[in-house]
Amino acid sequence: MDKKNGSDFLVVLTKQCARPPWGLEHHYTDGQKTRNPGYGDINLQRKCSETLEDFSPRTKARNSRRVVHLPEGGGFSMNIGPYCHYATRNGVSAVFSGEIGSWPGIDVMKMSHDAFVRGEEEGSMRDDATFLLDFYDTFKDFVASDVTDIALSSLAKIDGRFAFVIYDGDQKRVLAARDRQGAQDMHWGVTDDGRFMFGSEDIDLRECNPTATPFPAGTLYASEGESIAMSPGDKGWVMAGEEWPGQLLSFVRRTRPPMPTAVNAWRDVKAIPRVTSKGMLCGAVYRVASEQQLAPEIF
Repeated sequence: MDKKNGSDFLVVLTKQCARPPWGLEHHYTDGQKTRNPGYGDINLQRKCSETLEDFSPRTKARNSRRVVHLPEGGGFSMNIGPYCHYATRNGVSAVFSGEIGSWPGIDVMKMSHDAFVRGEEEGSMRDDATFLLDFYDTFKDFVASDVTDIALSSLAKIDGRFAFVIYDGDQKRVLAARDRQGAQDMHWGVTDDGRFMFGSEDIDLRECNPTATPFPAGTLYASEGESIAMSPGDKGWVMAGEEWPGQLLSFVRRTRPPMPTAVNAWRDVKAIPRVTSKGMLCGAVYRVASEQQLAPEIF
């Protein structure tokens, strides 16, 4: 499968939907963080809508372009095709790019057959975005910390190339992930006015400052809504508030088992400082740590 064929999508989110990790949105001028204060919520939502409508997939395939606007602002814009699908159910929206042979805990053939027997619309044409929602249904009602743990364990079992973004409007939850090998393209970034963006190609995120970066392979991004208790690893229990950033967690296992006192069996995600051509710090890029980079005392 050509990962470029028909896999174009763009997701634009406002701060009411999700918060990026600190290093992705922070940029500096002469050592001082700067933000563009000129956009209120109404202007930001208008700009999000314009970005989605202006998105023009660059593909020769005759696929169907679709734009979906979220009530909170932002939304999804994609070129539906053999390897790019969108699905929505009970307030949850998902865009999926790539191809997966089997989903953990889901009997794909049985679910497709049951949907067809029930006479559901397009029940016999279920695709990976629909199965992604089925996958999310298996753990979406757990508390935030359990959702993250279950998602990581499940993603580690998936073979195939994929990139996806899920938005749960009821929970104000966003999950995004990319396969371990990075076979399926996905980039992300934040604009000066606060648009948080995911896209198949970096050119579609050209407004992000200083630049859009590849979404790190083998990781899960998770952002939870306000006033929801969550346990971000060794930081203890906190209440997720407006300023609490999204988490970026690896679902790549350590090749050697950790000691019983270790926090978990997943590799760490490393933040690597970004520097402009003028030598100024401008945020960070992320990637899963290699085994050599992990502290030896955890083994």
